[in-house]
Amino acid sequence: MRIGIFGGTFDPVHMGHLILAEQCRAQAHLDEVWFVPSHIPPHKADKGVTRFEQRCDMLELATAGHPAFRIDRIEKDLDPPSYTARTLEHLHTRHPGNEFALLMGSDCLPDLPGWYEPRLVLERASLIVVPRPGVMLWTAERLAAALGVDPSAVRMRFVACPMIEIASRELRRAVTDGMSVRYMVPRAVEEYVRERKLYTAGS
Repeated sequence: MRIGIFGGTFDPVHMGHLILAEQCRAQAHLDEVWFVPSHIPPHKADKGVTRFEQRCDMLELATAGHPAFRIDRIEKDLDPPSYTARTLEHLHTRHPGNEFALLMGSDCLPDLPGWYEPRLVLERASLIVVPRPGVMLWTAERLAAALGVDPSAVRMRFVACPMIEIASRELRRAVTDGMSVRYMVPRAVEEYVRERKLYTAGS
């Protein structure tokens, strides 16, 4: 199977995440998209992150009813922090025979050379990239040059996607300030956040 891997903190998951995942699934002809929430994100190790299981709960609620979407909690089983190269290695071990593609925004491409073992990331997954407005697109040749690899090592395709400018940090702030997040997150996620008083002062 061709599997799209969509990693992130998902704190909380929102409609922009879901639209990106669906467009990548459809346009790149993926059999499934696996949402892989970070257990302990390396870039947020010093910041407060909602409990892993609660973020997984919200993902389950958001993707319910879509047969091609699933949640993979693999990073909870791995040593922290959550590095993409390690996650992909273990996914290949657990699911041999599958072909993996990493879903990402074009704004992440310039950062990829600074990731942990970026060459291994490219060996273990192709890249499905969604262009972001105002961000210069990195070609496969430019990424290869930055990593010091042959351009043939970079398997990358771009996918057009409606730009939904929603950021999880802004949603958290909105909830903290008592503002509405309706239609920015799935209704079930909105209710989950409300019932558990997530992102409110003292939570």
